[in-house]
Amino acid sequence: MANTEAKDVIDSFESSFADKQVLPESLEIMWLKKAIGRYSVELDELNFDDELLQFDSKLDQYVIDTLAQFMLQMYQERQVSIVNKRVSITGKDLGIDGSNGTKTAEKAHLEYISWNSSDMIEKQKPAGLV
Repeated sequence: MANTEAKDVIDSFESSFADKQVLPESLEIMWLKKAIGRYSVELDELNFDDELLQFDSKLDQYVIDTLAQFMLQMYQERQVSIVNKRVSITGKDLGIDGSNGTKTAEKAHLEYISWNSSDMIEKQKPAGLV
C-alpha cells in the first residue's frame, strides 16, 4: 500500500473539468498545498512532503476528492477573475460586452463549487460537531 502522491490528487482535480489550456504544474502544486492547508485547518492534519510530492500515508479517495474540490474552487476563482478583467468596449452609439453572460455563468459555477466544498467538509466532520 503506497503513500498517496500529489499526482493522485492532481489527477482527481483535472478530471473534474475540461480546459483547452494545460495548467502549469507549479500552479497545480501551489493549489494542492493550499488545499492541504485548508483541509488541515478545517478537518484533520495532513502531512505532505514537498520534496517527494507525497503524503505520509495512503489517503482515502474521499479525502483525495475533497482536496481536488478545494483545488477546483481555486481554479474557478481564477476563472472568475480572468472573466472579470476582460475589457468592454463602449462607444457613443454602441456597447460591446460579450462576456456579461460568461461572468454570470462563471460566478454561478464558483458558488456551486464553494457549496460543494462546504458540503464535503460537513460530511467528514464527526457526528455532534458543528
